[in-house]
Amino acid sequence: MFIKNLKGFKYPDMEIVRWFFKNKLDTLKNEKVLEFASHNGNNLSLFANYDYECLGVELSKEHYENAKYNFDGILKYKKFKFFNENMLDFAKNYKNLNAKVFLIPNVINFITKNELKTLLLNARKNHLYVYGGGGFFFFLFKGKKY
Repeated sequence: MFIKNLKGFKYPDMEIVRWFFKNKLDTLKNEKVLEFASHNGNNLSLFANYDYECLGVELSKEHYENAKYNFDGILKYKKFKFFNENMLDFAKNYKNLNAKVFLIPNVINFITKNELKTLLLNARKNHLYVYGGGGFFFFLFKGKKY
């Protein structure tokens, strides 16, 4: 792997890295992670290194294409799928993904409070993440983790 060949960001957000190891997510086996606003897959690459199935939802066509290029062509990961969709529509239309880890970093600053509420309600209702069974969530809002 050559980091210089990656398109877009070269490494995961530092807050994600700290949170990942603090919660011992490196010890989980055969799990699934879903990230909304996944950009070029930079955050998901950390999870892929620990054999997670990685699902990313990205609105920007360029970032979506970069993510596919990085995961398939450079990093050679096998268990991934990226979706070029609006995360609000995705949460409403997809069902039963049951991701153990659900990430929404750095993007909820750009949607309204009502959109966030609807997104989270749809994600829960449609079983996009494991609810009530030890799932892990990471939200970054205005520089604070939630």
